[in-house]
Amino acid sequence: MTKHVFLFLLLFVSLFAAGCTTGPTDARVATGEWGGTNVDLRVSDTASSARFKCGALGEITGPLVLDGSGHFDISGTYDPVLVLGGPRPARFTGTVNGTNMTLSVEAEGQPVGTFQLAFGIAGSFEPCNF
Repeated sequence: MTKHVFLFLLLFVSLFAAGCTTGPTDARVATGEWGGTNVDLRVSDTASSARFKCGALGEITGPLVLDGSGHFDISGTYDPVLVLGGPRPARFTGTVNGTNMTLSVEAEGQPVGTFQLAFGIAGSFEPCNF
C-alpha cells in the first residue's frame, strides 16, 4: 500500500468516526456523596436525595445537568419532616467548580438555605434546636 493511499484511508476513517458522534453531551454533577454543614447530598445518574438539619429531606427525580458555566437548576421536593404538611414543591439551584458545590434550596418560593458542599465527604449536622 502506498503512503498516499494509507493517508487517504486514515483521513476517511477519521472523518467517518467524527461524523458518527452524537455531538457534545451535557455535563452532569459527579455521582456519589456531596457533603457540607447541615447537608448531605447523594447524586446518581437519574435522581438525587438530600438530608438537611433536623431531618428535613429533599428529592430530585432527574439528573443534575450542568450548563456551560457549571450551573444547575432543577425542581424537586423538600420535606421539613418536623413541620406538618409533607413534601413541598422545591427548586434546587447551584454551581459546581471541580469538587466544590454551592447549593441553594427554595421551597414554595421561600428560601430554605444555601449550602457549601464538597465531593466525597459526608455531611455534618449541627444539633436540632427544637
